[in-house]
Amino acid sequence: MEPLRVYTFAPAWGLPTSGPFALKLLAWLDHHSIPYQQKIENRPDRGPLGKSPWIEQGTLRMGDSDAIMRHLAAQRGLPDPSRCDTSAQAANLGLRIAFEERFHQIVEWELFVNPEGRREMRAIIRTLTPPLIGPIVFAQMARHFGRQLRARGIGRLAPAQITDEGCRLLDALMLRLEAGGGWLDEGGPGLTDFAVWGQVAPMLCWPMRTPVADHAKSLPILRAFHDKINSLREVQPSAIAAAG
Repeated sequence: MEPLRVYTFAPAWGLPTSGPFALKLLAWLDHHSIPYQQKIENRPDRGPLGKSPWIEQGTLRMGDSDAIMRHLAAQRGLPDPSRCDTSAQAANLGLRIAFEERFHQIVEWELFVNPEGRREMRAIIRTLTPPLIGPIVFAQMARHFGRQLRARGIGRLAPAQITDEGCRLLDALMLRLEAGGGWLDEGGPGLTDFAVWGQVAPMLCWPMRTPVADHAKSLPILRAFHDKINSLREVQPSAIAAAG
């Protein structure tokens, strides 16, 4: 079988990448002991869909984390990770959408609009780009995310409303984790666990004081959930290399 290369944003905050959807994919690969090499590429426009992550395997280039997992599952005789046959799976699909769509917007808002997040992202980009280019790249990214978040709706809300919505989603997540004995998927971990973890892990790990991230860090069950999934990488380490 051709080697599998997974292209992601650079590591950040002690995580293997800053990208929530790449975190989901890497956790799923590690859980299923699928060997891969992580390649760092901070320009998603180089991928087949213009977003991160993507994979290359032989002549295949594929984007979209869910499509990638379905392809690799079929290739290796694993169950379709996104199949929805039961009411519990249907409920988990709704939870994944809530976090990968709405909560993801809140993650982006705290990183690119909240003043504390903006300072951190500006500093990160400065370390990844030449001195004269960094401020330009950050300004372009901040404008892009600001316009996108306004178009998607979250950017039209007041900061207090955004914080309230993010905390409500996290509190709802706590109810599900408590009911599931610390997992979201029955007998977890599964795709829902990895997808939701990918969205909350950056907030749990980044150092800046942003309001929704502060609430996430105050939830012991959520921190335990993060520790369990993050430990998968200690069991299945993967090579990381700069894309070239």
